[in-house]
Amino acid sequence: MFNARERLNNFQNGVGVLMNENPETTKALMGFVGASLAKDALTVREKELVAIGISVHTGCEDCIAVHTYKALEAGCTRKEILEASGVAIMLGGGPVLGASASLLITALNEFEKDFNGKGSARA
Repeated sequence: MFNARERLNNFQNGVGVLMNENPETTKALMGFVGASLAKDALTVREKELVAIGISVHTGCEDCIAVHTYKALEAGCTRKEILEASGVAIMLGGGPVLGASASLLITALNEFEKDFNGKGSARA
């Protein structure tokens, strides 16, 4: 069973281990990730919606957990996230529908309760 919070926590903890044990490679990749997701012509919100579409298209459970959380944190609404997955479903068909219907919905249901409004985590 997909546990979105566990996937998010395991990913974050694993990145921490990699930063300690393989710092040069991990730091370089995280720098690339940071640069890719930084506000530029597209906002962080828009980039996270793109990441949602790609995540469900590839079916990457860690990516779905991380980017669902990050999209909500950036102020994306449930409707916007589901529309982004809808575009991915249009291009990817049944397998993307499956990832959206199970993994994405589970992640949304888990992480929405962490936020009150746009991107502010509940204390």
